Amino acid sequence: MAELDHDVAAFWHAALNQNSELCELVAEFTPTHESVSALAMQAPQGLLEHGFRTLVLNRTRRGGILAPGAALTKLGENNRGLTSRWYPDTIIKRLHNIAAHKQSITFCETDGLKLLELLADLPGAVAFIDPPYTAGGKRAGSRLYAHHNLDHRQLFKLLAEAPVEFLMTYDRSPEIADLIQEYRFSAVEVVMRNTHHADIAELVITRRPIFE
Repeated sequence: MAELDHDVAAFWHAALNQNSELCELVAEFTPTHESVSALAMQAPQGLLEHGFRTLVLNRTRRGGILAPGAALTKLGENNRGLTSRWYPDTIIKRLHNIAAHKQSITFCETDGLKLLELLADLPGAVAFIDPPYTAGGKRAGSRLYAHHNLDHRQLFKLLAEAPVEFLMTYDRSPEIADLIQEYRFSAVEVVMRNTHHADIAELVITRRPIFE
């Protein structure tokens, strides 16, 4: 796994290396506007606190957005407000699952494109790729992510020249449609629902057709 964002990386470092302590913090925390705001304002003292902070903000901010200034959830799921996506028992269960598979996970705090360049020629390699949605001048990726600059053509060219099998998600845009056609990849459209409850189209891209 690769992640360049330091906040997100801190979560994975904590989940993989301080799992039991992270679970304890989750079990003890009650999200309120005061407690979440205080956590967002204070500088973490270490990777454990930093990873926990990332987890809390992801679960309590609208759409899970970590970018500075992102709003806290108001109505949320089933009108439960700030706690609508904070279900500690389930979160702890998921953290336990991460711990159970720790030996099979290598996490790298690095640029995913650079890591892909190193691994793409490995026999039997398979990659899941979820780049920031900034193709065609879209602003969503630049607004939502600290690291959003990406040469989309370079990514497609790398995948075309390497034997790695891959599944890649992208927003539907003319630029990406042109790249799919140019590199003779296969794509299917799926409909997702965003935080405004609007249906939006996304693409699932593969080297060869694997979906009907």
